[in-house]
Amino acid sequence: MIVARKTTLGRWLEVEFKPPFILVKSQKLSSVFDVLGQKRAVGFLGWAALVSVPVIAATGMLLLLLSLHALISRPEVQEAQREAGVQSLLLIPGLNPYLPILYGWLGLVIALIVHEGMHGVLARRLGYSVRSSGLILFTVIPIGAFVETDEEEMKTGKARDVVRILAGGPASNIAVALISLSLLIFLTSSLQPATIITVESVIDGSPAAEAGLRPGDVITKINNTPVTSLSTLYEAISAAGYNGEVIIEVSRGGGETSVYRVGVADLGAGRPMIGVRLMYADIQEWASRHLQTYKSAYLRNPLIYLLPPSYPGSLHPFSETQICTRPEGAETECLSLSSLYIHPVMGGSGYQVTANALYWIWFVNFNVGIFNALPIYPLDGGQIFRRTISSLLGKRLGEQGVRAATLAISLAVVGVVLSLFLIPYLSLLF
Repeated sequence: MIVARKTTLGRWLEVEFKPPFILVKSQKLSSVFDVLGQKRAVGFLGWAALVSVPVIAATGMLLLLLSLHALISRPEVQEAQREAGVQSLLLIPGLNPYLPILYGWLGLVIALIVHEGMHGVLARRLGYSVRSSGLILFTVIPIGAFVETDEEEMKTGKARDVVRILAGGPASNIAVALISLSLLIFLTSSLQPATIITVESVIDGSPAAEAGLRPGDVITKINNTPVTSLSTLYEAISAAGYNGEVIIEVSRGGGETSVYRVGVADLGAGRPMIGVRLMYADIQEWASRHLQTYKSAYLRNPLIYLLPPSYPGSLHPFSETQICTRPEGAETECLSLSSLYIHPVMGGSGYQVTANALYWIWFVNFNVGIFNALPIYPLDGGQIFRRTISSLLGKRLGEQGVRAATLAISLAVVGVVLSLFLIPYLSLLF
């Protein structure tokens, strides 16, 4: 038998051991809830949460039913789900193969703190007690947060007050998700193609060789214009014409930048040339076109952000999907999609980290909010459903009828959720 043990650390902190979990409790945060609960905006947020939760729950049910329809009607979706495994449906970093550990835990911890924190703030706003709050640890890893309210107060409280407290959790998750998504869209809308066209070789005796260009040089500018496509390079050289010249800026080695004045000559190809063979030119062209397509796509269909950047074949510009080309007579050349773009302020690596953090905060909070809003008892949505039915139909149905209705709806929704796990495998039996 596992026995829970409590240890008090100081006046305000209590650690409770329930192997393999550790509950770190504090009453100190109650004062934080008191302060935040006094803000006038919190009252508005409570009503906004109450109104939004039915919409959130309906959205969740719609997504579940669309997923179920896709599984039933499309064998390729079933096969993809079998390959990914049932763990791909669980929002657990390290277990879900598409949920990165670092960004996944960041999103999950934020989601849990926001969710439980809003419960606490609204509880104090409406005069309900908060006994304690804290974190749930698995060994030393935070896997949850909690706010311990007075159960008797919640049972006997006014339905509209209790429902507002319950609605605050999922609604706050969706609010954080939408804020993160908006910031992500703003960030990606400013992306520019990185300059990746690289000198593979230099023709002996050519203007490029005489000017000092070397294999490995990345051509960043020509005539002070960023080289974000092969056409930019060709147009500048063609405009200079035979016996003309162009100003080429290259990045070399550890980021050293050099500028060369390079002549344009007839090297027997029937067009003006400077005398270099290039790498990644095809990828550069594709990257420029893809960025324009992507920017217009997310405005037409924001649902593309439900597909994680870690999913195979994902084309988010901050994903690690490999983009490859194989020039005639050469080996395959590949670059990660995220390396093809830069942000004018954050640069390359800075935007990649920020974009991924924002994405996973959006993704995890959206899923936590949606799931908790579903009418499954004892989730927030299930408790809201039970309170609402009791308030509206309690006299007609009685307590037993309210319980039966809550149980029936909960089992129906759980059945839909479980079918997403089972159908890909049950279909193999028929």
